Amino acid sequence: MKNSVYNSRYLITIGVFILLCFSGIGFFITSKFNKRTERISMDMATSIYQLKSNVINNEFRGFIGGLNNAELIIPQFKSANDFLKGEKLINALLLSHSKIKHGWYAMINGRDTVYRTIRENGTHDQHGEILPYQKKWIHSQLLSKDTITRIGTIINVEDSIHGLLATRHRLADSSTLILGLDINFKELQRYLWGVDSKSRASIYIVDEQGDYVLSPDEKQIGKQMPGGVRTTGLEKLADSISFYEIATSSYLGMPVFRFYTPFGISRMKWTMVLETPVFVIDEDVKAIEKYVFLMLIATTLIILVLIEWSQVKWQKQFMLRQQAEILAAQQEKENAILQLDKLKEKLDPHFLFNSLSSLNGLIEEQPDLAKAFVVKLSRVYRYVLDPTPNGLEEVSREVSFASEYFFLLKIRFGEALASLEIDIDPQHSSAYIPFMSVQTLVENAVKHNIVSKPQPLHISIRSVGEGIVVTNNLQLRNDVKDSGKQGLKYLQGIYAHFGDFQLSYGIKNGTYQCFLPLIKKPSTP
Repeated sequence: MKNSVYNSRYLITIGVFILLCFSGIGFFITSKFNKRTERISMDMATSIYQLKSNVINNEFRGFIGGLNNAELIIPQFKSANDFLKGEKLINALLLSHSKIKHGWYAMINGRDTVYRTIRENGTHDQHGEILPYQKKWIHSQLLSKDTITRIGTIINVEDSIHGLLATRHRLADSSTLILGLDINFKELQRYLWGVDSKSRASIYIVDEQGDYVLSPDEKQIGKQMPGGVRTTGLEKLADSISFYEIATSSYLGMPVFRFYTPFGISRMKWTMVLETPVFVIDEDVKAIEKYVFLMLIATTLIILVLIEWSQVKWQKQFMLRQQAEILAAQQEKENAILQLDKLKEKLDPHFLFNSLSSLNGLIEEQPDLAKAFVVKLSRVYRYVLDPTPNGLEEVSREVSFASEYFFLLKIRFGEALASLEIDIDPQHSSAYIPFMSVQTLVENAVKHNIVSKPQPLHISIRSVGEGIVVTNNLQLRNDVKDSGKQGLKYLQGIYAHFGDFQLSYGIKNGTYQCFLPLIKKPSTP
């Protein structure tokens, strides 16, 4: 028998088989991801769009909030003189937002026309300070017979596009009052860029002619949007007024999810356009796929290491058992054979494959739990493959090992297996019982009894007198083959080897109980 199994065809064959199995699982999971990526991407892009559009809407409500507030108190003014007396309050309300620095008002009272601008500090200047483009539009609105209260327009000025947003009122003395704001959209764009700087979405606002009012590229403000705003043939969102498409962004130069939604302000019918890069969505899904493959590779390596380790440890144990059979008494030979048989039984491939099947179910749905499962499985096999020389182990380690083994069973059976109840006297923790004795009784309980959600199996481990009692509710299965009671024979052989200890087991009060006597100071055989 070779000392190193790494060079054997046996290990290579198993490694290739496991790798192929996990590769198949990985490709299956990837295919499922790919089918759902588009839906996930759309959902995430829609969420980003909704968040960003809400931010912009809230900001614009804040920009024109001063105009709204001023509009509420204008009905209190019955004449031009009343308005002039409350002018300071109007000025303060109109420029209440820190980023709105220019306001104005104009009034026709008989033959007199008054134009005044309002600065950020609340002061105002006379007619000479009002700008020509402002005066031209204001004058046209003063003479207009239109009865619409809210009015607005977009004007191209040398430095930027300016929005003139106003509210028009007729006072009781027949005076006509127009109160408004002058918004520089290039300055506004710089402010909005800093409001949500961490977002990976680009926001545009386009007027009715298809010109940019706001754009991340300031040079594009006032210019025509390539292709214009179109909604024909596009998919609708759940709100029934917004549309989306996948297009190539002229600003980002990459594929994007592009959303269109109406955006009205002062009766101007604009359109908000939001672009989210497609790669922003895909990178999250690709990260999940990468982690899944890394987990599969790591699990493969762990299992291969365990297989190699088990082979080496098995060889060492086998040689030790052979020497013990030759040199020890017949009772020692029988005890060593029982321990070896028990070790072989615990290496049953059915348990390994059942565990891998449970792990397969966890990897996709609960990756964190899958990691914990792999760690528990590794600890269980490490414990099984490293028994104590004299066949005994401390109660604390035995109970801990049984708990980790029960964790693997719990993942497999779920609610059909009730939580493990443990109540061990601290004074018993340092005493000894046969190696893998508690786990053997837990395994027998699951093997011989019905385990189902309607009839969950309850198992408890507790200190009673000078021993440990493992108990389970009795609901025997009819389809279990006779195992020859190898586990109980193993325990009886160990106790017989170490002295006059009485192992007792049987049915009591509708439950199956097994009493494991404590061995306080075992001697090495």
